[in-house]
Formats: sequence, C-alpha cells, structure tokens
Amino acid sequence: MAQKKKRTKTKMPIEECSLEMQAHIHQLGLSTVEDYRVWCRKHNFSRGLDKNSRQLRNELDLVTTIKASKIMANEKKTRNLKEIIPKIYDGKLQREEIRNPVAKEITLAFERSNSRKVLLHLLLYLGENSDLLKDTSYIRGVETIANHAESWIRPIETWQVKRHNRDRQFSELLRHLFVAYDIPSFMDRVWFTENEMHQNWYKHIGSGQNIRTAPDIPVSLTKKMAHHFLRAPKQYTVEEALRWGQVHALGGDKRLMDALRGTILTRNFRNDDFWLNVIRFFIANPMLDVSHVHPIIDYIWNQKFENQRVFVERGIAEEIGPAQPNFSMRGRTPETLLHQVNEWHRQLGRETRGGDFQWTPSEIGEFHFREGSEQKRNLKYWHIRELLSTNELIDESRKMNHCVRTYAKSCYTGKTSIWTMESEDEKGRSKVLTVEVSRPENLIRQVRGKRNRLPTRTEKFLLERWAAQENLKIAEYLQFRQA
Repeated sequence: MAQKKKRTKTKMPIEECSLEMQAHIHQLGLSTVEDYRVWCRKHNFSRGLDKNSRQLRNELDLVTTIKASKIMANEKKTRNLKEIIPKIYDGKLQREEIRNPVAKEITLAFERSNSRKVLLHLLLYLGENSDLLKDTSYIRGVETIANHAESWIRPIETWQVKRHNRDRQFSELLRHLFVAYDIPSFMDRVWFTENEMHQNWYKHIGSGQNIRTAPDIPVSLTKKMAHHFLRAPKQYTVEEALRWGQVHALGGDKRLMDALRGTILTRNFRNDDFWLNVIRFFIANPMLDVSHVHPIIDYIWNQKFENQRVFVERGIAEEIGPAQPNFSMRGRTPETLLHQVNEWHRQLGRETRGGDFQWTPSEIGEFHFREGSEQKRNLKYWHIRELLSTNELIDESRKMNHCVRTYAKSCYTGKTSIWTMESEDEKGRSKVLTVEVSRPENLIRQVRGKRNRLPTRTEKFLLERWAAQENLKIAEYLQFRQA
C-alpha cells in the first residue's frame, strides 16, 4: 500500500507580518513567527497575528513580569559582592576570573581610580545599604564620586536609602555628599562622564554659588539666563542647559530649544555674541518652521566660520578662509535666508571639485531589511549603508536637497559617519533618509529626509532595528513625524 506523503507546513517569514507585529515580536525578545506562536501557546495566548492593542499589551506585561523574576534571581547572585570586592581590591581576583558583570565593572573602576581605598569603602557601604551595585550603569558614577571624596560635606555612613528607584537613590546620594542647596536633576549626569569641569560646577552650585561664577564657564550669563539654566529639563546635557537658559531669557521657548539640540550651538560656545543674535532672529520669527533651524545654522556656520576645502585633484586639497567671514544677521528676513540656504544646498549638489576623495569605513555595520512577500506582491527591501567619498556626499546632497556635502571633512577625520537609508522595489532603488552618526560615541545625532523632512514612524522603526543590531544610541532630541 502506497504511503501518504506528509504535508510540510511552510513557515511564515516574519517579513510578511505588519511592521507593528514585527516590532511586537522583537519586543518580546523573539525573532521568528514560529517562535512567537510557540511562545503564545506556552503562555496561553492566541497564536493569531491579527491582535488589538489590548492583547499586545497583555503579552508585553507578561514579559515584564518574567524579566522581573529573572532580576530577582540575578540579585541573589550579587549578594556575594561583599566577599568579592575586597578580593578585587587586593588583586586576589582578576577580571578574567569574574563572570558577574557588576563585579567586572568594579574591577575596571579600581583599575582607573585615583582613590582606591575610598572607592573600596564606598562600594562596601553601598553594597550593604543600597541597590546601586545591582546595575553596572552606576559603577562609573560611584567611581567618580570616590575621586571627589575631599569635597564630601557629610560622611557616607549617615546616608540612608529612602526610595527603591535606583536613579533616585543615586540622586539622593549625590545630594547627601555634595549638596547644601538645591541643584537641578540634569546636573546628576555629569558624574557619569570624564568632564571634571562639569563635576566642579556641580559642587559649585551645590554649595549655594551661582552658575555665573562657576570656573571656566564658556559663556557670560545674565541673572535671568542663570535662573532659567536651573530649570532645564532632566534629559538635557549641561551644554544644552546653558543654551536653554539663554533661549528662555531672550523670550524663546522649548520648541525652539528642542530644534537647537543636536546643532553645533550645543557643542561649541565660541563667538557667542554672534550666535545670540541668531537665536534672537529665530525668536523674532516664531512662524518660521523649526525644521529649518538646523539647516540655517549649518549654512551660517559654513559661511562665516568654516574654512573652505577645495579639492584640486584626487587626494589633494587646499584650505582657504570662510566664504563670508563678515556674515551678519542685520537686515535678514526668513524668506531671504531660506533662499540662500536652498541656493547653498543646490551649489553643494553641483560641486565636483577634487573627484572621489575617499575615507575608510567606520566599524558600524550595514543594515538590510525585507518587508512583505512575493506571494502578496508587496515585497520591498530596505538598506542603510555608509557614504565613503566626497562624490557620494555630493550625490546625496543633490538628490536629497540638503547640506550633507559639508560633512566631508568630519567624515575624513573620523569624527562623523554619514549613512543613507534606501528602499528598493520593482521600480528600483530610492533614497529615503540621510543619517549622521557621531563617533566615537556611535550616537545617531541627526536624521533627515528629502528637503529636511522629518522621518516617519516606519523609518523610525527601521532606525531602531539598525541601532539595536549595531549597538548605536539614538539622540533623545530627535524628532519624528506623527503620521
């Protein structure tokens, strides 16, 4: 008797799911539709792929509960830190012998520390009296606090935990050790950096003194600017908070300040009197779409301060002075300035001097994503790749009508890498976004579409997938379209 052939069930590719369902599956920590269905069966959820927001939320809530249980189990493993830390301090336990990630980070802290004995005492106390050693992200901050032990105004032994939230525990620890007067939350992040100047500003403000008199402050602040500086949002850097103070004292608002984040004005304070006039220009023209702020600042910086690099032949360039060193905001209107910016973008797209001047690729990998299927006749591919020559930047500027051509020097020196997102279907390949990644931080700092449009939700999803794949960070201030 002939045996019946078993019918094999074809597994559904995840790319055939909606982007929302793909994102949900990845949020659960899974990678395939089959894995998702197995997970749903295991946890008594429907195995279907057409679910409402409440069903998706219930699944995510379960994952949160499971993760919490794992954290509790991991916390049991960290209880032996009291025994491990002295061994690390004495050199009896080497980094390669340690599996606990917190203990490994503590080993690095001791290797870097200028105050090893203080750090030992601080770690042992915090291990017994807080939750801060249950997370690797706080070890760097604890190390920095130990390096400033000579500035502690209270003994560590008198500090007691009042909250379970670790961020708040760290914040309260700082205020116990350094602060006699109120200090804004955004200043806390300076303890996770190597910027000793900002750490001294923290102690300066915490002792009741004004930011205006802080040592080596790069700008001159009015009393009103200093007042607003203290009210900058928690997620701001110190440099962004300085601009926040200036913008609000001059009559600007959060909308304008958010547009300034990520521009050179939050990284460079030279020629500040001139840039305050630029800020006044934006404030005086509230109907100017803030999406133009970044391109306008790029244009002004290039024309007034940036030396022009002229490629005379392949691999050989000459530098000349800025195009408009006497550039002034006097008499300019939004219409004329935007016209000049657009003309500049078009000029960048036409420039071909110097040929294909190239630089080495960064260590960041490319991204490729498949959406849809041939069966449904909606197949589309997405690509993110690095631009590696002057000619490629020129082509990107011309096709996208923006100023990415000006990043050639930064790319060549390794300060920045520029990437292009493209989509591919039966009609061919099209450019979608241009992405700036700062190095060595690997921070996605700027993302723009054609004519500087903001990225869509779908494009945001793809950027997040790429960031997760390559361990990139996405700047908090980046804006995305709501629809």
